[in-house]
Amino acid sequence: MRTQFHVIIPATTANVGSGFDALGIALNLYNDIYFTVQPGQDHIDVVVEGLGQGEITTIFADNMVGQAMLAVAHKSGKTLPGGVLRLVNSIPPARGLGSSSAALVGGIVLADALVAAGLSQQEMLDIAAAMEGHPDNVAPALYGGLCASIMTAAETVTNSIPLDDDLSFVVVSPEVEVSTHEARQALPATIDYKSAVFNVSRVSFLLTSLLTKRYDLLGRGLEDKLHVPYRIKLIPAGACVLQAAVEAGAVGATISGSGSSLVAFATHSGDQVLQAMVAAFAAHGIEAHGHVLHCCVHGAQLVDE
Repeated sequence: MRTQFHVIIPATTANVGSGFDALGIALNLYNDIYFTVQPGQDHIDVVVEGLGQGEITTIFADNMVGQAMLAVAHKSGKTLPGGVLRLVNSIPPARGLGSSSAALVGGIVLADALVAAGLSQQEMLDIAAAMEGHPDNVAPALYGGLCASIMTAAETVTNSIPLDDDLSFVVVSPEVEVSTHEARQALPATIDYKSAVFNVSRVSFLLTSLLTKRYDLLGRGLEDKLHVPYRIKLIPAGACVLQAAVEAGAVGATISGSGSSLVAFATHSGDQVLQAMVAAFAAHGIEAHGHVLHCCVHGAQLVDE
């Protein structure tokens, strides 16, 4: 009987400018979840290491990984074994890089293996999207690649497309948190017809630019009137940092998820863009850290060890 389990889950950058609540890209920055079955133990101990240590709850039923595991157990009608759940986090929490989606997807994949639920990838996506409330982060965390998703009352459907390493994603996270609730509250209750048409044209242009590798046109496809103008105000110096990224050679830049991280798209190494973004935050007295990343094409994986 297997007693050791390991799941690796990628970070994600969602919305991708004009693709509000619909687009997301998996990135090669990962959280690791480990589980050790303890025979005779009737509870699950939680240990948090890395980012979020001391902040993320270690109460299993309150932890997002634990909640996802319980959802799978409930759906399958099975009982989770007792053991130790160890969360090793490299994705910064509450920064718009999919930490909550990584927790949900990781918990679902882990629990499916633990109780031999036999869930399909589609069933896993439906559970994760229902728990998260929208699919733009959970889909790429599960499937990998660039995901375009729709969500109905019955199911969530996604298309996943791999992106090559000739496109870099420069993500910079300031020491400022923007909660998803706060970011949602910043949005208007309604939008005008012209703004809707604006975004339909931009997201269509963004996707075709990515598919045809016309990366020089990505900046136009990232333009948005649904969320970026409202949320950028929640990120101190955010607009200045986006401008600094483009001036340093990025082909486009926008908010990652609901923030506070920002993401720039580069067709070279991206190091110069990263330095410019960190320096722009520093010029306003804000400490920031970042990575030059690429698309992760495989999504969450149960590792054989």
